[in-house]
Amino acid sequence: MTLRLTRQAKSDIKAIYHYTVENFGDEQAREYLDGLEYSFDLLTDNPKMGRLLEGEVRRYVYKSHLVYYETREDLLVIIRIRNARQKP
Repeated sequence: MTLRLTRQAKSDIKAIYHYTVENFGDEQAREYLDGLEYSFDLLTDNPKMGRLLEGEVRRYVYKSHLVYYETREDLLVIIRIRNARQKP
């Protein structure tokens, strides 16, 4: 399965990185994003891992973030990555 991130998801990743650098340092930010990327790999290999919400949208929990995604044929699309405290 191929992975694709929406513009919003890419923007979310940048925001997560900047927030983490400012609050926890560069090393922690890199580790967090590495773990997030690993989650994307897991989802690509196991697309039904996340909880089905509505329609084809699923949610996967990675630490304090929620990864919203859907599958389309042989494509996994990461829609958004939100902090668990934010509204979906």
